Amino acid sequence: MLPSLVLSGLLAITPDARQELFSRLKQSVVVLEVSTSSGQRTGNGTGFVLREDGLVVTNHHVVDGHRSMRAVFSDGRKAEVTGVLLLDKAHDLAVVRIDARGLVPLKLGSSTGLKEGSQLFMAGNPLGLDFTFNEGVLTALRPKGLPADLGLTLDDADKQALLQLSINAEPGSSGSPVVDADGAVVAVVRSKLASANFAVPVETLVAQLTDEVLASEARPMQQVPWWNLAISAVVLTVLALFLMGRLRGGGGGRPRAQRRFTGYEE
Repeated sequence: MLPSLVLSGLLAITPDARQELFSRLKQSVVVLEVSTSSGQRTGNGTGFVLREDGLVVTNHHVVDGHRSMRAVFSDGRKAEVTGVLLLDKAHDLAVVRIDARGLVPLKLGSSTGLKEGSQLFMAGNPLGLDFTFNEGVLTALRPKGLPADLGLTLDDADKQALLQLSINAEPGSSGSPVVDADGAVVAVVRSKLASANFAVPVETLVAQLTDEVLASEARPMQQVPWWNLAISAVVLTVLALFLMGRLRGGGGGRPRAQRRFTGYEE
């Protein structure tokens, strides 16, 4: 166990131990860069090494719907994501395989002994600020997920057991490991609501890591279905015809209302 001291009723690790912990986390945390088939970077998330032979844990929403991803390590190494072993939308968890071996995995711990006020740590990629170290406390246990009376549209993962944290988890932190003072993973960062941050307890992840899943062949990253391409082609054709009509039109009379078209990024 890392050196620690009791401060105001909380277990606080020493500055040297904190630095040692961050150094250990940096070996096992990766930035997951999401890109299009042409290589254009469109987003990023975080993951952590589960097994030395290339298995990485992250969130389902980081992986889902993307065709190409790569993992970037703190020392600059890069490895392509070659497939997925687990896509668990109900708990917002995923396990992917990357093209790398000899990695340093994080130990999976337990969240069952945590109490409000327990000190926790995270390493991730908030707002694209790669390999940021953060710390805070467990602020609430949410065994039934988020309350239904928040006035929000909740998905299945919001209704599962969650840990509420004071650790700031900005966009890009999804999939970051939350660890205790020993560096054992106790949760996986999932979402942020105003100043409240939420993570999936590690027990939920462990329950999905069956021998069958871990021994399975990695499935290719999701391909865009042909009907999506066909629909896109139809939409572009209609839009082109509409614009051509506007350009060829003219004359007097009352002008037509302008329609604004906006694009979006995955």
